[in-house]
Amino acid sequence: MAYGSVSDSMGEQESVRADPETLLLDCRGEICPMPVFMVKKALAGASLGEILEVIVGDESSKQNVLRYCWNHGQEIVESHGEKAEFHMLVRKSPETIPDKPLPAVGPCGTRWD
Repeated sequence: MAYGSVSDSMGEQESVRADPETLLLDCRGEICPMPVFMVKKALAGASLGEILEVIVGDESSKQNVLRYCWNHGQEIVESHGEKAEFHMLVRKSPETIPDKPLPAVGPCGTRWD
């Protein structure tokens, strides 16, 4: 997939994929709580069903982004990565409050932690 960047209304650069269905949000180098704020802003601008690929650079950012998405009813499609780079795919869903806590095991048996 090809990547590019666009400027938002405040002039900040945001990375996006050439695929119109998937947005790329690179939060590497950002410390918490910035990745969560960036995800919140990106999801607010996304259409229902769009997928946001979030990349973070540390474990605490990964956990906080996953927790934010889960607590706001967003579908966590996939989460994978290693020590310095974690990728998460989140599908924009109608915001709901979950009736159970974030599970330890996600899609296809992968662990969130």
